Amino acid sequence: MAVVLAEQWQRRTAVLGRRYIYSRGTMSAGTGSATSRIHVLGAGAVGLLFAAHLRQAGHPITLLLRSQSAVDRFERQGSRISVINDWVRVHPSRRLLLQPGEDITPCTIDGIQAEDIHTDNDQQGVISKLVVATKAQDTLQAFGRVRMRLGAQSTVVLLQNGMGVFEAIQREYYTQPDNVPAFIVGTNAHGCLRASGDEFVTRHTAMGSCTFATRPALAACGAPDSALELMTALAELPLDVAVVNWSELHVQLLLKLAANAVINPATALAGCHNGLMSSHDMSTMSGFMTLACAEIAAIYARAHPHLHEELSAHAIEEYVTRIVQVTAQNRSSMLQDVASGRPTEVDWINGHLVRLAHQHGVSAPINTALLALIKLREAAFEERLNPF
Repeated sequence: MAVVLAEQWQRRTAVLGRRYIYSRGTMSAGTGSATSRIHVLGAGAVGLLFAAHLRQAGHPITLLLRSQSAVDRFERQGSRISVINDWVRVHPSRRLLLQPGEDITPCTIDGIQAEDIHTDNDQQGVISKLVVATKAQDTLQAFGRVRMRLGAQSTVVLLQNGMGVFEAIQREYYTQPDNVPAFIVGTNAHGCLRASGDEFVTRHTAMGSCTFATRPALAACGAPDSALELMTALAELPLDVAVVNWSELHVQLLLKLAANAVINPATALAGCHNGLMSSHDMSTMSGFMTLACAEIAAIYARAHPHLHEELSAHAIEEYVTRIVQVTAQNRSSMLQDVASGRPTEVDWINGHLVRLAHQHGVSAPINTALLALIKLREAAFEERLNPF
C-alpha cells in the first residue's frame, strides 16, 4: 500500500512544487476544496503550526483539546490560532523588510473548531483524518481517547520525536486486522515553540522541512481515499514537504533518532544550547559524540543490517555533527522539558535504542546511562514537588 500510495500521490500532484512565503498580518482562511474535516490532536507548538497551515489552505479544522475548560478558553479568544514567524529574522531576503528592533506581526487564522477529547465518542462522530502532534510519552493514552472514532476509512498522521509510537499503538489497539485506519508517519524539522503566556500562539522560529510516508498496511485492504487526500493536503503546505516511500523515510527517522539520542540528553543534563557541543574547546565532547554514534551504529547494524552503509558510525556522526551546527542556537526539546519540570521523551529516544540493543544482544552502556540520568532528573523534580 505504501508504494502504491506514493505513486498515486506523485501522479496526482505532478503540478505541485509550490513554495510559499507568509505575508505579514492576518491570514484569512481560504475556501479550499477539502471534502472532510481534519482533526488535530495535540495543541502544542507543532500541532498549532500544522493546524494553522491546514486551515489557511482551506481545510476545516478541529482541535482536540484536553478539557472542556480548554475548549471554552479557545472559544473566548476567538477560536483562532496565531503564528509568529520569527524565522523571517534570519531569512536572507525577508529580514530586509524588517526595521531594527521591529516586532514580528502575528499571523492569525480563525474559523477553527475545538472539541473536548473526553466527550463521549458517540456524540462526536467518526474522524476521517487525524493529525496526532502530541508528545511521544502522551500519544498512546491520547490516541486511546479517540480510537473508537476511527475506522477502516480513516487516516492517522503521527508526528512524534523518537521511534516506537506506531508499534506501541499497533500492540495496544490493533492486534486484529479489523477496522484499522491507514497510518502516515512524518518527521518535522521546523523549529517552533509555544509562545510564553499565550495558549494558542506558536512561534515558528526556524524554517526547516517535513517528510511523510505511509506505513505498510496493518489491514489487508488497500488505502482509503482519506489517505491520498490527507497526504495531498500535507504536501501542499508551505513547509518544504516531501512525500517518500517508507523505506526512505525509515532511514531518515533512524538518523534523526541518533541525533536526538546524542544531543537531547546531553544538553538537557548540561543545561546548554546545542551549539556548545561543537565548541572549539570541547574536545572531550567530540570524543563523547564519537563513542555514542559508534554505539548507535552497532545497534543499527544488528537491528537493520540491510542499512549498514547508510547507518555506519561515520555517517551517523557526520549527521549528528551537522545537526548540532545547524541548530546551534536551539534549546533541545528535552532541555525545555527538564527545565519546566515536564516528563521527557527519553523513553522513546534513548529508551528505544536500549530496548533495541537488548533485543539484538548489543551492549549499550552510553544510552543506558543517558536514559538513567534523565529519568533521575525527572524523579528529582518530582521529589521537590512532593517531598517526603
